[in-house]
Amino acid sequence: MFDIFGDIRTLVVFLLTFTVIIAVHEFGHYLTARLLGMRVLEFAFGFPPRVFAWRHAGIDYSLNAIPFGGFVRILGQDDFAIRQQGEGEPGSFTSKPWWAQAIVLVAGVTMNVVLALVVLTAAFSLGTTAPTGDVRIIEVKAGSPAEAAGVRNGDLVEEIDGQVFQSSTAIVSYTYRQAGLRRNGEPLRPPREALPMTVVLVRDGQALDPIVVTPRQSLPEGQGPLGLVLEDVTAPVAVSVPQAFGSAWALTVDVVQQIAALPGQLLGADDAGPGGPPQIGGPIEIFRVTGQVAEFGVAALLRLVGVLSVNLAVLNIIPFPALDGGRLLFVLIGGIFRRRLSPQVEAAIHAIGFLLLLGLLVLVSISDLRRVFEGG
Repeated sequence: MFDIFGDIRTLVVFLLTFTVIIAVHEFGHYLTARLLGMRVLEFAFGFPPRVFAWRHAGIDYSLNAIPFGGFVRILGQDDFAIRQQGEGEPGSFTSKPWWAQAIVLVAGVTMNVVLALVVLTAAFSLGTTAPTGDVRIIEVKAGSPAEAAGVRNGDLVEEIDGQVFQSSTAIVSYTYRQAGLRRNGEPLRPPREALPMTVVLVRDGQALDPIVVTPRQSLPEGQGPLGLVLEDVTAPVAVSVPQAFGSAWALTVDVVQQIAALPGQLLGADDAGPGGPPQIGGPIEIFRVTGQVAEFGVAALLRLVGVLSVNLAVLNIIPFPALDGGRLLFVLIGGIFRRRLSPQVEAAIHAIGFLLLLGLLVLVSISDLRRVFEGG
């Protein structure tokens, strides 16, 4: 149970992964700030206390004792200060027009998306596993409609009601709709009867005659309307760079869509699964996953870096205080009304937002630890 904490290799990979992702993010702020004439005070790797630093062109490049991420300090940009250092100076953040401030704030998120596309393209080019578009049935639950219809483990789903589905997620969503259910197992409004489904399966390489199966509306614990467990068939692939970039873009969009759907799932909306809302992982869970993924080689690790980078980009652009999206919101409001919000109010809002984020991090970490101790 505790061996993951003693795995030095996993710890090193984990720290390097996050340091790269966050450093690239901060480099976006750093680069655009300098290009737009803002004075950068420090580009830091890790968090204080400071180990050492060197100064070049008036900028401190520092290495700090806590080897996790990093930060950039720009003159006149301090979320929690009522009176900004260097306020009124030509090189300060607040002295620049609102659009310049907005560019600097968005640049970090943009660089994370760029990093994701680069490393994911590299992963697909090196050769990794990717979905083939086939969906395999890996388990048929006893007493289920699928078992009654003659479905077997190992069958491939060729088509359903004349439609070809290339992912298990799409099949599950369609099945719930045909059953007249939301993804959380509750009836649609208005309620309706389940609709029969005509399914064509492939067994041992041969397409079978179509079967008709009607999904159930009363779901046993942990089961769906058909009583099937599905998986997306994957295979090793190595593709050209243009094809790899296309796959990287598709995966990036898919991750963004999954994150966008997360609030509804957590609140028990229509697309929450029958097993309840999804589990949210924090740093400890990501540490565990990093160790597991690293065992599968460089390509798999690059995919993890790409997915984490997209996650950071999307979460950081959310208009919540203390995040880049929250800062951007204040800048846009100031640009629209041609007047900055009271520095006292803005500093207080960011401070409250930071405390809320810190509290959320603690709660998620407690959940992670519970999973570790329970072996989940």
